[in-house]
Amino acid sequence: MRRGRHRAPVPAPSRLLPAALPAGAAVLAAGVFLLVRDALVDDAYITLTYVRNLAFHGHWGANLDGISHTATSPLNVLLQAVVTVVVRDAVVAAGIVLAGLAATVTWWSQRTGDHLGWPRWTAALPAALLLVNPLLLSTVGLETYLAVTLLAGLAYAAVTGRVVVAGVVCGLLTLTRPDLVVVAAVAALAVPVLRRRLATVLAAAVAVSLPWYAFSWVALGSVVPDTVLWKIGDSWGRHHITFTDGLFVYHERFPEATVLALLPAAAGLVGGVSWLLARRPGAVAPVVLGLGAVVHAGAFVVIGTAPYHWYYGPAVGALSLLAAWTVGALATGVPAVVLGVVAAGLVVVSGGFDLRHGTPWTVAPIATNRATTAEYATVAAGLHGKVVSAGELGALAYFCADRCAIDDPLSERAPMLARIEQRRAAAGPVTRVLLDANYLFLEPAPYHRGTTRLVSRSGHHPEGVDVGTPWSGPENLRLVPVG
Repeated sequence: MRRGRHRAPVPAPSRLLPAALPAGAAVLAAGVFLLVRDALVDDAYITLTYVRNLAFHGHWGANLDGISHTATSPLNVLLQAVVTVVVRDAVVAAGIVLAGLAATVTWWSQRTGDHLGWPRWTAALPAALLLVNPLLLSTVGLETYLAVTLLAGLAYAAVTGRVVVAGVVCGLLTLTRPDLVVVAAVAALAVPVLRRRLATVLAAAVAVSLPWYAFSWVALGSVVPDTVLWKIGDSWGRHHITFTDGLFVYHERFPEATVLALLPAAAGLVGGVSWLLARRPGAVAPVVLGLGAVVHAGAFVVIGTAPYHWYYGPAVGALSLLAAWTVGALATGVPAVVLGVVAAGLVVVSGGFDLRHGTPWTVAPIATNRATTAEYATVAAGLHGKVVSAGELGALAYFCADRCAIDDPLSERAPMLARIEQRRAAAGPVTRVLLDANYLFLEPAPYHRGTTRLVSRSGHHPEGVDVGTPWSGPENLRLVPVG
Protein backbone atom coordinates (compact mmCIF):
# COMPACT_ATOMS: atom_id res chain seq x y z
CA MET A 1 0.00 0.00 0.00
CA ARG A 2 1.40 3.35 -1.03
CA ARG A 3 1.39 5.93 1.68
CA GLY A 4 1.75 9.66 1.49
CA ARG A 5 0.27 9.77 -1.99
CA HIS A 6 -1.87 12.74 -1.05
CA ARG A 7 0.08 15.12 1.15
CA ALA A 8 -1.60 17.78 3.20
CA PRO A 9 -1.26 21.13 1.46
CA VAL A 10 1.48 23.36 2.80
CA PRO A 11 0.02 26.74 3.68
CA ALA A 12 1.41 29.53 1.56
CA PRO A 13 3.25 32.30 3.37
CA SER A 14 0.87 35.03 4.39
CA ARG A 15 0.81 37.94 2.00
CA LEU A 16 0.07 40.18 4.94
CA LEU A 17 3.37 39.46 6.70
CA PRO A 18 5.59 41.54 4.38
CA ALA A 19 3.20 44.46 4.85
CA ALA A 20 3.04 44.22 8.64
CA LEU A 21 6.34 45.93 9.42
CA PRO A 22 5.90 48.83 6.96
CA ALA A 23 2.36 49.34 8.26
CA GLY A 24 3.65 49.36 11.83
CA ALA A 25 6.29 51.92 10.88
CA ALA A 26 3.61 54.13 9.35
CA VAL A 27 1.53 53.94 12.52
CA LEU A 28 4.58 54.80 14.63
CA ALA A 29 5.34 57.76 12.37
CA ALA A 30 1.76 58.99 12.68
CA GLY A 31 2.01 58.86 16.46
CA VAL A 32 5.35 60.66 16.39
CA PHE A 33 3.90 63.36 14.16
CA LEU A 34 1.12 64.02 16.66
CA LEU A 35 3.88 64.58 19.21
CA VAL A 36 5.91 67.05 17.11
CA ARG A 37 3.36 68.78 14.85
CA ASP A 38 3.07 71.90 17.02
CA ALA A 39 6.85 72.37 17.10
CA LEU A 40 7.87 72.35 13.44
CA VAL A 41 10.84 74.66 12.85
CA ASP A 42 10.40 77.91 10.95
CA ASP A 43 12.06 76.62 7.77
CA ALA A 44 9.58 73.75 7.72
CA TYR A 45 6.84 76.36 7.55
CA ILE A 46 8.57 77.97 4.56
CA THR A 47 8.22 74.59 2.86
CA LEU A 48 4.61 74.25 3.98
CA THR A 49 3.81 77.72 2.63
CA TYR A 50 5.21 76.71 -0.75
CA VAL A 51 3.21 73.48 -0.50
CA ARG A 52 -0.07 75.24 0.25
CA ASN A 53 0.41 77.89 -2.44
CA LEU A 54 1.21 75.23 -5.03
CA ALA A 55 -1.68 72.98 -3.99
CA PHE A 56 -4.33 75.70 -3.75
CA HIS A 57 -3.14 78.30 -6.26
CA GLY A 58 -0.72 76.53 -8.62
CA HIS A 59 1.88 79.12 -7.56
CA TRP A 60 5.58 78.58 -6.80
CA GLY A 61 6.60 80.95 -4.05
CA ALA A 62 6.13 81.99 -0.45
CA ASN A 63 4.07 85.08 -1.37
CA LEU A 64 1.25 84.97 -3.89
CA ASP A 65 2.19 88.32 -5.47
CA GLY A 66 5.40 87.04 -7.02
CA ILE A 67 7.57 84.00 -7.75
CA SER A 68 10.34 83.10 -5.34
CA HIS A 69 12.77 80.22 -5.71
CA THR A 70 13.98 79.45 -2.20
CA ALA A 71 12.49 76.00 -1.58
CA THR A 72 15.60 73.82 -1.41
CA SER A 73 13.73 70.58 -2.09
CA PRO A 74 11.37 70.69 -5.08
CA LEU A 75 10.58 66.99 -4.66
CA ASN A 76 9.51 67.48 -1.06
CA VAL A 77 7.28 70.41 -2.03
CA LEU A 78 5.74 68.51 -4.93
CA LEU A 79 5.14 65.36 -2.88
CA GLN A 80 3.48 67.20 -0.01
CA ALA A 81 1.48 69.39 -2.40
CA VAL A 82 -0.04 66.32 -4.06
CA VAL A 83 -1.24 65.10 -0.67
CA THR A 84 -2.42 68.59 0.30
CA VAL A 85 -4.66 68.72 -2.77
CA VAL A 86 -6.50 65.74 -1.28
CA VAL A 87 -6.50 66.50 2.46
CA ARG A 88 -6.66 70.33 2.13
CA ASP A 89 -4.20 70.92 4.97
CA ALA A 90 -0.44 71.20 4.41
CA VAL A 91 0.48 70.29 7.99
CA VAL A 92 -1.65 67.14 7.89
CA ALA A 93 -0.07 66.33 4.53
CA ALA A 94 3.38 66.55 6.10
CA GLY A 95 2.32 63.92 8.65
CA ILE A 96 0.91 61.63 5.97
CA VAL A 97 4.10 61.93 3.94
CA LEU A 98 6.19 61.16 7.03
CA ALA A 99 4.14 58.00 7.61
CA GLY A 100 4.58 56.97 3.99
CA LEU A 101 8.33 57.53 4.16
CA ALA A 102 8.61 55.46 7.35
CA ALA A 103 6.77 52.62 5.63
CA THR A 104 8.98 52.93 2.56
CA VAL A 105 12.28 52.90 4.44
CA THR A 106 11.04 49.80 6.28
CA TRP A 107 10.08 48.16 2.98
CA TRP A 108 13.51 48.89 1.48
CA SER A 109 15.14 47.48 4.62
CA GLN A 110 12.96 44.39 4.51
CA ARG A 111 13.75 43.74 0.85
CA THR A 112 17.46 44.19 1.50
CA GLY A 113 17.35 41.86 4.49
CA ASP A 114 15.42 39.21 2.56
CA HIS A 115 18.00 39.37 -0.23
CA LEU A 116 20.87 38.92 2.22
CA GLY A 117 19.16 36.46 4.56
CA TRP A 118 18.84 38.66 7.63
CA PRO A 119 16.30 37.93 10.37
CA ARG A 120 13.00 39.54 9.38
CA TRP A 121 12.67 41.44 12.65
CA THR A 122 15.77 43.51 11.90
CA ALA A 123 13.74 45.44 9.31
CA ALA A 124 11.85 47.08 12.17
CA LEU A 125 14.97 48.76 13.54
CA PRO A 126 15.61 51.52 10.95
CA ALA A 127 12.27 53.30 11.31
CA ALA A 128 12.42 52.98 15.08
CA LEU A 129 15.88 54.58 15.25
CA LEU A 130 15.00 57.29 12.76
CA LEU A 131 11.68 58.22 14.38
CA VAL A 132 13.09 58.87 17.86
CA ASN A 133 16.23 60.77 16.84
CA PRO A 134 15.92 64.30 18.31
CA LEU A 135 17.80 65.97 15.48
CA LEU A 136 15.83 64.22 12.75
CA LEU A 137 12.52 64.92 14.49
CA SER A 138 13.57 68.58 14.58
CA THR A 139 13.46 68.53 10.76
CA VAL A 140 9.93 67.15 10.23
CA GLY A 141 8.30 69.01 7.35
CA LEU A 142 11.67 69.48 5.68
CA GLU A 143 13.28 67.03 3.26
CA THR A 144 15.48 65.04 5.68
CA TYR A 145 13.30 61.94 6.01
CA LEU A 146 12.73 61.92 2.25
CA ALA A 147 16.49 62.01 1.70
CA VAL A 148 17.13 59.15 4.13
CA THR A 149 14.38 57.06 2.58
CA LEU A 150 15.88 57.51 -0.88
CA LEU A 151 19.33 56.64 0.47
CA ALA A 152 17.84 53.39 1.76
CA GLY A 153 16.48 52.76 -1.73
CA LEU A 154 19.86 53.50 -3.31
CA ALA A 155 21.60 51.12 -0.91
CA TYR A 156 19.02 48.43 -1.70
CA ALA A 157 19.54 48.92 -5.43
CA ALA A 158 23.32 48.69 -4.98
CA VAL A 159 23.08 45.51 -2.92
CA THR A 160 20.70 43.78 -5.33
CA GLY A 161 22.28 45.09 -8.53
CA ARG A 162 19.19 46.94 -9.75
CA VAL A 163 20.95 49.47 -11.94
CA VAL A 164 17.92 51.28 -13.34
CA VAL A 165 16.40 51.62 -9.87
CA ALA A 166 19.69 53.06 -8.66
CA GLY A 167 19.66 55.61 -11.47
CA VAL A 168 16.08 56.64 -10.75
CA VAL A 169 16.85 57.06 -7.06
CA CYS A 170 19.97 59.10 -7.89
CA GLY A 171 17.82 61.45 -9.93
CA LEU A 172 15.28 61.75 -7.12
CA LEU A 173 18.07 62.48 -4.64
CA THR A 174 19.17 65.53 -6.63
CA LEU A 175 15.56 66.74 -6.64
CA THR A 176 15.43 66.25 -2.87
CA ARG A 177 18.55 68.34 -2.26
CA PRO A 178 20.95 69.41 -5.03
CA ASP A 179 23.93 68.71 -2.74
CA LEU A 180 22.92 65.04 -2.52
CA VAL A 181 24.41 64.66 -5.99
CA VAL A 182 27.68 63.90 -4.19
CA VAL A 183 26.13 60.80 -2.58
CA ALA A 184 24.73 59.71 -5.92
CA ALA A 185 28.20 60.12 -7.42
CA VAL A 186 29.78 58.05 -4.64
CA ALA A 187 27.35 55.20 -5.28
CA ALA A 188 27.69 55.34 -9.06
CA LEU A 189 31.49 55.35 -8.98
CA ALA A 190 32.31 53.24 -5.92
CA VAL A 191 29.82 50.37 -6.33
CA PRO A 192 31.20 47.99 -9.00
CA VAL A 193 27.84 46.85 -10.40
CA LEU A 194 26.78 50.47 -10.89
CA ARG A 195 30.13 51.63 -12.21
CA ARG A 196 30.12 48.93 -14.88
CA ARG A 197 26.79 50.26 -16.16
CA LEU A 198 27.42 53.90 -15.44
CA ALA A 199 25.76 55.05 -18.66
CA THR A 200 22.51 53.34 -17.64
CA VAL A 201 22.64 54.90 -14.18
CA LEU A 202 23.23 58.35 -15.66
CA ALA A 203 20.49 57.93 -18.27
CA ALA A 204 17.92 56.94 -15.64
CA ALA A 205 18.96 59.78 -13.33
CA VAL A 206 18.77 62.35 -16.11
CA ALA A 207 15.41 61.05 -17.33
CA VAL A 208 13.96 61.55 -13.85
CA SER A 209 15.53 64.90 -12.96
CA LEU A 210 15.93 66.78 -16.26
CA PRO A 211 12.25 67.72 -16.72
CA TRP A 212 12.21 69.59 -13.41
CA TYR A 213 15.57 71.29 -13.95
CA ALA A 214 14.56 72.39 -17.45
CA PHE A 215 11.28 73.79 -16.11
CA SER A 216 13.08 75.47 -13.22
CA TRP A 217 15.68 77.05 -15.53
CA VAL A 218 13.12 78.50 -17.94
CA ALA A 219 10.01 79.14 -15.83
CA LEU A 220 11.60 79.95 -12.46
CA GLY A 221 14.70 81.61 -13.88
CA SER A 222 17.31 79.38 -12.23
CA VAL A 223 18.32 75.73 -12.49
CA VAL A 224 18.76 75.45 -8.72
CA PRO A 225 17.10 77.37 -5.88
CA ASP A 226 18.56 80.81 -5.22
CA THR A 227 19.40 79.75 -1.67
CA VAL A 228 21.89 77.16 -2.93
CA LEU A 229 24.03 79.99 -4.32
CA TRP A 230 23.34 82.39 -1.47
CA LYS A 231 24.35 80.07 1.37
CA ILE A 232 27.73 79.04 -0.03
CA GLY A 233 30.33 80.61 2.25
CA ASP A 234 27.69 81.53 4.84
CA SER A 235 28.39 81.60 8.59
CA TRP A 236 26.86 82.69 11.88
CA GLY A 237 27.86 85.60 14.08
CA ARG A 238 31.10 87.38 14.73
CA HIS A 239 32.85 84.06 15.38
CA HIS A 240 31.91 82.89 11.87
CA ILE A 241 30.47 79.56 13.00
CA THR A 242 30.12 77.15 10.09
CA PHE A 243 29.06 73.56 9.48
CA THR A 244 32.51 72.44 10.68
CA ASP A 245 32.03 73.56 14.27
CA GLY A 246 28.25 73.76 14.43
CA LEU A 247 27.80 70.49 16.32
CA PHE A 248 29.91 71.85 19.17
CA VAL A 249 27.54 74.80 19.43
CA TYR A 250 24.52 72.50 19.44
CA HIS A 251 26.11 70.30 22.10
CA GLU A 252 26.68 73.36 24.24
CA ARG A 253 23.08 74.55 23.91
CA PHE A 254 21.23 71.23 23.60
CA PRO A 255 23.60 68.64 25.14
CA GLU A 256 21.28 65.67 25.70
CA ALA A 257 19.48 65.99 22.38
CA THR A 258 22.75 66.32 20.47
CA VAL A 259 24.35 63.28 22.11
CA LEU A 260 21.27 61.13 21.51
CA ALA A 261 21.17 62.30 17.90
CA LEU A 262 24.80 61.39 17.25
CA LEU A 263 25.02 58.06 19.10
CA PRO A 264 23.33 56.00 16.35
CA ALA A 265 25.38 57.83 13.73
CA ALA A 266 28.58 56.89 15.56
CA ALA A 267 27.33 53.31 15.81
CA GLY A 268 26.74 53.38 12.07
CA LEU A 269 30.32 54.41 11.40
CA VAL A 270 31.68 51.62 13.60
CA GLY A 271 29.21 49.10 12.21
CA GLY A 272 29.93 50.04 8.62
CA VAL A 273 33.68 49.60 9.05
CA SER A 274 33.12 46.28 10.84
CA TRP A 275 30.83 45.13 8.02
CA LEU A 276 33.51 45.90 5.44
CA LEU A 277 36.30 44.26 7.46
CA ALA A 278 34.20 41.14 8.07
CA ARG A 279 33.49 40.91 4.32
CA ARG A 280 29.90 40.02 4.94
CA PRO A 281 27.46 39.93 2.00
CA GLY A 282 26.04 43.26 0.91
CA ALA A 283 29.18 45.20 1.78
CA VAL A 284 28.30 47.86 -0.80
CA ALA A 285 25.66 49.18 1.62
CA PRO A 286 28.30 50.69 3.94
CA VAL A 287 29.83 52.32 0.87
CA VAL A 288 26.56 54.00 -0.11
CA LEU A 289 25.37 54.88 3.39
CA GLY A 290 28.65 55.28 5.27
CA LEU A 291 31.00 56.76 2.68
CA GLY A 292 28.09 58.68 1.18
CA ALA A 293 27.33 60.28 4.55
CA VAL A 294 30.97 61.21 5.12
CA VAL A 295 31.33 62.71 1.65
CA HIS A 296 28.07 64.66 2.01
CA ALA A 297 29.16 66.14 5.32
CA GLY A 298 32.59 66.83 3.83
CA ALA A 299 30.98 68.76 0.99
CA PHE A 300 29.36 71.11 3.50
CA VAL A 301 32.71 71.59 5.19
CA VAL A 302 34.34 72.48 1.86
CA ILE A 303 31.71 75.03 0.81
CA GLY A 304 31.77 76.54 4.30
CA THR A 305 28.06 76.96 4.87
CA ALA A 306 26.30 77.88 8.10
CA PRO A 307 25.43 75.06 10.53
CA TYR A 308 21.66 74.80 10.07
CA HIS A 309 20.76 71.66 11.98
CA TRP A 310 18.92 70.03 9.07
CA TYR A 311 22.16 70.13 7.05
CA TYR A 312 23.42 67.37 9.34
CA GLY A 313 20.25 65.35 8.79
CA PRO A 314 21.15 63.28 5.69
CA ALA A 315 24.46 62.14 7.19
CA VAL A 316 23.00 61.43 10.63
CA GLY A 317 20.04 59.62 9.09
CA ALA A 318 22.14 57.56 6.66
CA LEU A 319 24.53 56.47 9.41
CA SER A 320 21.64 55.64 11.75
CA LEU A 321 20.15 53.51 8.98
CA LEU A 322 23.53 51.84 8.53
CA ALA A 323 23.66 51.08 12.27
CA ALA A 324 20.29 49.33 12.02
CA TRP A 325 21.28 47.36 8.94
CA THR A 326 24.52 46.29 10.58
CA VAL A 327 22.54 44.35 13.17
CA GLY A 328 21.29 42.05 10.43
CA ALA A 329 24.54 41.98 8.48
CA LEU A 330 27.04 41.13 11.21
CA ALA A 331 25.33 38.52 13.26
CA THR A 332 22.82 35.71 13.40
CA GLY A 333 21.38 33.85 16.35
CA VAL A 334 22.32 35.07 19.82
CA PRO A 335 24.75 37.84 18.68
CA ALA A 336 22.03 39.33 16.48
CA VAL A 337 19.67 39.39 19.45
CA VAL A 338 22.31 41.12 21.58
CA LEU A 339 22.88 43.78 18.94
CA GLY A 340 19.14 44.14 18.54
CA VAL A 341 18.71 44.67 22.28
CA VAL A 342 21.38 47.39 22.22
CA ALA A 343 19.60 49.11 19.33
CA ALA A 344 16.26 48.75 21.09
CA GLY A 345 17.79 50.24 24.23
CA LEU A 346 18.89 53.28 22.26
CA VAL A 347 15.37 53.60 20.86
CA VAL A 348 13.89 53.45 24.38
CA VAL A 349 16.32 56.04 25.78
CA SER A 350 15.78 58.44 22.87
CA GLY A 351 12.03 57.87 22.97
CA GLY A 352 12.03 58.62 26.67
CA PHE A 353 13.81 61.90 26.01
CA ASP A 354 11.29 62.78 23.31
CA LEU A 355 8.39 62.22 25.70
CA ARG A 356 10.07 64.17 28.51
CA HIS A 357 10.56 67.07 26.10
CA GLY A 358 6.79 67.56 26.04
CA THR A 359 3.52 65.87 25.12
CA PRO A 360 3.03 67.46 22.71
CA TRP A 361 6.14 69.46 21.92
CA THR A 362 5.97 73.25 21.90
CA VAL A 363 9.47 73.72 20.49
CA ALA A 364 11.83 71.28 18.77
CA PRO A 365 14.68 69.93 20.94
CA ILE A 366 17.25 71.25 18.45
CA ALA A 367 16.09 74.54 16.96
CA THR A 368 17.54 77.99 16.34
CA ASN A 369 14.29 79.91 15.98
CA ARG A 370 13.48 82.99 18.03
CA ALA A 371 9.83 82.17 18.71
CA THR A 372 7.67 79.08 18.99
CA THR A 373 5.08 78.15 16.39
CA ALA A 374 2.26 79.22 18.71
CA GLU A 375 3.93 82.59 19.34
CA TYR A 376 4.38 83.24 15.63
CA ALA A 377 0.73 82.31 15.07
CA THR A 378 -0.23 84.96 17.65
CA VAL A 379 1.97 87.55 15.94
CA ALA A 380 0.56 86.68 12.50
CA ALA A 381 -3.01 87.15 13.76
CA GLY A 382 -2.28 90.87 14.19
CA LEU A 383 -0.69 91.42 10.77
CA HIS A 384 -2.23 92.83 7.60
CA GLY A 385 -0.79 93.71 4.21
CA LYS A 386 2.93 93.29 3.46
CA VAL A 387 5.13 93.18 6.58
CA VAL A 388 8.94 93.28 6.72
CA SER A 389 10.18 90.32 8.76
CA ALA A 390 12.42 90.49 11.79
CA GLY A 391 14.58 87.69 10.40
CA GLU A 392 12.24 84.67 10.25
CA LEU A 393 9.29 84.30 7.92
CA GLY A 394 8.08 80.68 7.66
CA ALA A 395 5.47 80.43 10.39
CA LEU A 396 4.41 84.05 9.88
CA ALA A 397 3.84 83.49 6.16
CA TYR A 398 1.96 80.26 6.81
CA PHE A 399 -0.38 81.69 9.43
CA CYS A 400 -0.89 84.88 7.43
CA ALA A 401 -2.54 82.75 4.74
CA ASP A 402 -4.25 85.17 2.32
CA ARG A 403 -4.59 87.98 4.88
CA CYS A 404 -0.98 89.23 4.90
CA ALA A 405 2.44 88.51 3.40
CA ILE A 406 6.05 88.74 4.55
CA ASP A 407 8.79 90.90 3.00
CA ASP A 408 11.98 88.86 3.38
CA PRO A 409 14.79 87.76 1.01
CA LEU A 410 13.42 84.22 1.22
CA SER A 411 9.99 85.32 0.02
CA GLU A 412 10.74 88.38 -2.15
CA ARG A 413 13.02 87.57 -5.06
CA ALA A 414 14.34 91.06 -5.78
CA PRO A 415 16.40 91.40 -2.55
CA MET A 416 17.57 87.79 -2.90
CA LEU A 417 18.83 88.45 -6.43
CA ALA A 418 20.55 91.62 -5.20
CA ARG A 419 22.53 89.49 -2.75
CA ILE A 420 23.43 87.01 -5.48
CA GLU A 421 24.55 89.88 -7.72
CA GLN A 422 26.93 90.94 -4.95
CA ARG A 423 28.34 87.41 -4.97
CA ARG A 424 28.66 87.56 -8.75
CA ALA A 425 30.54 90.86 -8.62
CA ALA A 426 33.09 89.37 -6.22
CA ALA A 427 33.40 86.05 -8.09
CA GLY A 428 36.03 84.91 -10.56
CA PRO A 429 35.43 84.67 -14.30
CA VAL A 430 34.44 80.98 -14.28
CA THR A 431 31.89 81.46 -11.51
CA ARG A 432 30.46 84.49 -13.31
CA VAL A 433 29.98 82.48 -16.49
CA LEU A 434 28.20 79.74 -14.52
CA LEU A 435 25.96 82.25 -12.75
CA ASP A 436 25.11 83.97 -16.03
CA ALA A 437 24.19 80.62 -17.59
CA ASN A 438 22.10 79.66 -14.56
CA TYR A 439 20.11 82.92 -14.73
CA LEU A 440 19.90 83.07 -18.53
CA PHE A 441 16.08 83.06 -18.57
CA LEU A 442 15.57 85.15 -15.44
CA GLU A 443 13.11 88.01 -15.79
CA PRO A 444 13.32 91.12 -13.59
CA ALA A 445 11.56 90.53 -10.28
CA PRO A 446 9.24 93.28 -9.01
CA TYR A 447 9.79 94.19 -5.38
CA HIS A 448 6.57 94.52 -3.40
CA ARG A 449 7.92 96.22 -0.30
CA GLY A 450 6.40 95.96 3.13
CA THR A 451 4.60 98.96 4.60
CA THR A 452 5.07 97.88 8.21
CA ARG A 453 7.95 96.19 9.97
CA LEU A 454 8.34 93.70 12.81
CA VAL A 455 11.02 94.84 15.23
CA SER A 456 12.66 92.41 17.65
CA ARG A 457 14.02 93.57 20.99
CA SER A 458 15.40 91.75 24.00
CA GLY A 459 13.27 91.05 27.04
CA HIS A 460 9.53 91.24 27.59
CA HIS A 461 7.54 94.45 27.13
CA PRO A 462 3.95 95.59 27.70
CA GLU A 463 3.37 96.37 24.00
CA GLY A 464 3.93 93.90 21.19
CA VAL A 465 4.03 90.11 21.56
CA ASP A 466 6.45 88.44 23.96
CA VAL A 467 8.27 85.48 22.43
CA GLY A 468 11.27 83.33 23.24
CA THR A 469 12.95 79.95 22.89
CA PRO A 470 15.81 78.13 24.62
CA TRP A 471 18.04 79.29 21.75
CA SER A 472 17.27 83.01 21.75
CA GLY A 473 15.95 83.76 25.22
CA PRO A 474 13.10 86.21 25.93
CA GLU A 475 12.32 88.67 23.14
CA ASN A 476 9.47 90.90 22.04
CA LEU A 477 8.11 91.49 18.53
CA ARG A 478 6.48 94.86 17.85
CA LEU A 479 4.89 96.12 14.64
CA VAL A 480 6.01 99.60 13.53
CA PRO A 481 5.59 101.63 10.31
CA VAL A 482 8.38 101.43 7.74
CA GLY A 483 10.27 104.69 7.62
